[in-house]
Amino acid sequence: MKSKFYVLFALLLAFTLTSCNNDQPVKQSSAFINTNDTEILDEPGTVASVVDVTYDSVVSIRANVDQTSYSMGSGTLFSYNDDLNLSYVLTCYHVINNASSFTVTLSDQETTIEANLVGGDPTNDIAVLSIPGTNYTYATISTDELDLGSQIVIIGNPLGTLPGSVTSGYVSYINREVISEDHRTMELIQTDASINSGNSGGAMFDMLGRLCGVVNAKYVDDGVEGLGFAIPISKAMDVVNSIFETAIYKDGEWTTKGYYKGSYEFAFTLSDISYSLFGESYVAVTGLSNNTTTSGYNYLQLYDEIVSVSCKLQDGTMIDINFTSANNLIQKLYNSNLAIGDEITFNIIRNRTEKSLTFVITQFIPL
Repeated sequence: MKSKFYVLFALLLAFTLTSCNNDQPVKQSSAFINTNDTEILDEPGTVASVVDVTYDSVVSIRANVDQTSYSMGSGTLFSYNDDLNLSYVLTCYHVINNASSFTVTLSDQETTIEANLVGGDPTNDIAVLSIPGTNYTYATISTDELDLGSQIVIIGNPLGTLPGSVTSGYVSYINREVISEDHRTMELIQTDASINSGNSGGAMFDMLGRLCGVVNAKYVDDGVEGLGFAIPISKAMDVVNSIFETAIYKDGEWTTKGYYKGSYEFAFTLSDISYSLFGESYVAVTGLSNNTTTSGYNYLQLYDEIVSVSCKLQDGTMIDINFTSANNLIQKLYNSNLAIGDEITFNIIRNRTEKSLTFVITQFIPL
């Protein structure tokens, strides 16, 4: 049997923003953040009452990769800025990754609006989109921690074809360590609520009607049911705050996308390649990013064979990364507590010649 975690679509958030004038981008903090300690409902309600006060804040997202391919997900309206006449939608980074344009469909399932990317962070799987106008329904962000066994409500777009779907369940575990498909370890809320592809970026609400998590993953295996996961809202808010602090809005455009300070993304995709005659395999580069802020950009080339990898931290500490497969190498790199400014050295074989390549880990900024 083959077990696998699948990232989905889900969530919402709020925060400060950037503004502009005609001459230069100007930072400002006039975005309305719908975050407080006041319950939306006076007391814990039913699933129906929670849906009644939150439903219109959840949207469907279409992320267009090119003219023929796209992906579908979910998101949550969480904030607005009257000065810029913009509202903000929180979703998962994997929902918008590699897309060139976006549309948001409101809960009426008829109103579709073009959206722009404010910024995002692949490490924590959080992204923010903006849409014009400020006359929408916005979710309220919870400032409380969930309890084990708490009931929750999830609203999203399962399968990308069933927008506005409601499901409910319970918090099965808090701060569960999960290794995602891209081999990063995340601490997530585990729930038994029904979650499917397309729910990613969608909202998890508590029974007071407050946004408490962003749906982003499920566990898939034969005989496995009721293993869904969401990013805690406190972590999502931390990422959103950094995105809005670093994003620059000028002349009606996000000229610099917001990012999570200290986050990095490797420029390469690695795979295990088999030797045709001997039945053994080696780790090779099989994909490269076109984002110049990805660490290792313009160093490795397609089909470089990875022989060994080592890291040099800024304090001089040396780390040898011992690996047995492509997935094992990527997982170890992402979980070695590396930081911006540390160095990585790849010893490779390229065109039957051994080479040593060293690059510095850099801050990732979305295109």
